[in-house]
Formats: sequence, C-alpha cells, structure tokens
Amino acid sequence: MVGHMAVREARRKFSEMLGRVRYDGETVILESSGTPVAAVLPIGRYRQLMEQRAARFETVDAIQAGMPAYPEEEVEADIAAAIGALRKVGRARHP
Repeated sequence: MVGHMAVREARRKFSEMLGRVRYDGETVILESSGTPVAAVLPIGRYRQLMEQRAARFETVDAIQAGMPAYPEEEVEADIAAAIGALRKVGRARHP
C-alpha cells in the first residue's frame, strides 16, 4: 500500500509514519507543496529493490562485455550522420 503525506505533517507524526512503514508495510510518499520529494519504504522492500538493481547492472555489464568495442569517434560520426539524415527528411516534409 502506498500513502501520501505532506512533509510538514510527517515531521509532526514521524513516529506514526514509521509505524505505518515498519508494521503495516506501507510506503509513504512525502510531498512538499503537492510535489513528491521522497519515499519512506520498508527496509525489506528497499533491499529487494537494491538486489534487483544490482542484477540489472550485472545483465547490462554482461551484454556490454559481449559487444565489440567501437572507437568513440566512429560512434559519434554514425550519430551525426543519422541526425543529419533525419533533419534532411524533416526539411523535405516541411519545406
């Protein structure tokens, strides 16, 4: 369950908020002037997210390790050529 709480209210009700997180397993989104600024979540959920993050980075690293290396200049030239081609197409559509 996800709850929302103003930062000012969270200051006043800090113990209550922590209780909701710790005992009820709730995630609390802290808001300042209606804008989300932080989340307080159960430590188990945090650990789970960090493990998932690490696994994703390991996957990316494995994919990158299997890819051929290209010189930075070659990559930048390919990108510049692709951008140029797209701009040319855009100019042809909107003269």
